[in-house]
Amino acid sequence: MIDVCLLGIGGMMPLPDRPLSAALIRVGSETILFDCGEGTQVNWRLSGWSFRPTGTILLSHLHADHIAGLPGVLFQIAHAGRTEPVTIYGPEQTAEIVTHLVRIVGRLPYELRVVHLEGGDSIPIVAGLTLSTLRLRHRMPCIGYRLDLP
Repeated sequence: MIDVCLLGIGGMMPLPDRPLSAALIRVGSETILFDCGEGTQVNWRLSGWSFRPTGTILLSHLHADHIAGLPGVLFQIAHAGRTEPVTIYGPEQTAEIVTHLVRIVGRLPYELRVVHLEGGDSIPIVAGLTLSTLRLRHRMPCIGYRLDLP
């Protein structure tokens, strides 16, 4: 079974009743975060879902409204006691941007991996899921994701 929790619904700037893009997917004991707009950790905490089981983060593109919440989320995952690696997947330049954002957080108790994806990739990730990607048209490199569970 797959559970979905919408943490944000989009928009270019956070408003009191419109948090930025973010969604959680739970499969078994694993949690996957799709995008990470500013303030993601606030609605995540309100949802009651734990930060610790999150080992996969999927970024569609690198505009601030999709990634500005990353330092806070990585910090929350660290303080939830996670020591297993966390992998961030995203389009070209994801590694460079993540490197700069992680400087805000400081030392993490887990290994942080960054994987560059392009449209047409298909890889196994966690909990039996296969991740497939599609290059999307946007003002910057953008990836669409599909998860398949046998």
